[in-house]
Amino acid sequence: MSSSSYHDACKRAYKEYPRDLINAITEIRNENPDYGYRRVTQELHNQGFNTSQKVVLKIMKMNGILCTAFNRITRKYNSYVGTVGRITPNRINRRFITDRPYQKVLTAVTEMRWGSGTISERAYFTAYIDVYSGEVLTWNIDLHPTVKFVTKPLFVTKPLDELLKTRPKLNYRLTIHSDQGFQYQNYEYVSR
Repeated sequence: MSSSSYHDACKRAYKEYPRDLINAITEIRNENPDYGYRRVTQELHNQGFNTSQKVVLKIMKMNGILCTAFNRITRKYNSYVGTVGRITPNRINRRFITDRPYQKVLTAVTEMRWGSGTISERAYFTAYIDVYSGEVLTWNIDLHPTVKFVTKPLFVTKPLDELLKTRPKLNYRLTIHSDQGFQYQNYEYVSR
């Protein structure tokens, strides 16, 4: 840092924001915890304050009251990361009705949160559900949504292998329908 910048910073009077504005922002955030700085600014305008979004953002940062409802840590889980393997054709085409057991089986990976919902407080659940009866045929739960989680066991048996093993001999095809997330595009899963 140059000496001129240092001395300028020492002499500069940093802006103090009005206490009533800070109190109004805090009150709005307490009443509406999902409001970000833009909606807080709009509410301040409705209450008669004339301030900009930048000022509201600075005040919220300084007081630690920024909205964290929609940031990277709390966003919903999405297993689709693009094409990383083989995409299988959609044979179900939203026809989720059948008159035969084990003809159409649905699967997906679901995220479950507890506590504050941080990455260390999440678990992932997968299940194979028969469309005919709505019965959960097999399932698995783990702390990481990997390919092994879908194909290999946390408990004694593998959920996919268990499904294929318990399926009775039938004269029609079993179709497993998934959301085509990266686990279901993987070569190991597709080959099984």
